[in-house]
Amino acid sequence: MEKQKQDLLDVLHLIYVMDPMCSWCYGFAPVIKRAVKEQEGTMQFKLVMGGLRPGTEQPLQEDMKQSIKQHWQDVEKVTEQPFDYSFFERDNFVYDTEPACRAVVTMRYMHPEKELAMAAAIQTAFYAKNNDVTKPGVLASIASQFGIAEEDFLEKFDSDELKEKTKQDFVIARHLQATAFPSLYILNGTNVHLVNRGYRPYDGLAAHLQRVIKEIAPDQTPL
Repeated sequence: MEKQKQDLLDVLHLIYVMDPMCSWCYGFAPVIKRAVKEQEGTMQFKLVMGGLRPGTEQPLQEDMKQSIKQHWQDVEKVTEQPFDYSFFERDNFVYDTEPACRAVVTMRYMHPEKELAMAAAIQTAFYAKNNDVTKPGVLASIASQFGIAEEDFLEKFDSDELKEKTKQDFVIARHLQATAFPSLYILNGTNVHLVNRGYRPYDGLAAHLQRVIKEIAPDQTPL
């Protein structure tokens, strides 16, 4: 068992801290998808839910709507990701990101290889299709795209276990000092290195990632 634990520490881990209802994370979605594919076989990938606005109870006020809309416009301009601005016609929308985060964590435990795809599907549903991803039924419908029966997903999603697992992700994000999303780290043994915070195009990210790997783990094969 000790040897197995040591082997785990010998492998580089790419840790991605995000929230499905963070607009810059949505803009970053094609970048991280490509990065994960390119580094497959070189690093293990770990997704952590950051918790942008978990547990929010008050509906969005007009000034906050305008602030969020400006963010969306900035993301769209930089990344060319599509947005449905009819979202801002919603009344009394409560921007609670915990359910969307918990849906991704639920997928982690039900169909782990689809975890990142689930996060991306939630992002598309929210930003490009104006679906209310704070609703469990909407999230279960998204999960069904990955071959999971909606009732099975909801049973797991509603469990105390998954609520606690999601909170644990938020604690990990705070421990990593992920104060903005998206944030990307490399875990090398027991040492954590910040690679990137905020949006960065793929070419710039890939080059920077190679530099970081070369610096902290020169014996590792770069991307």
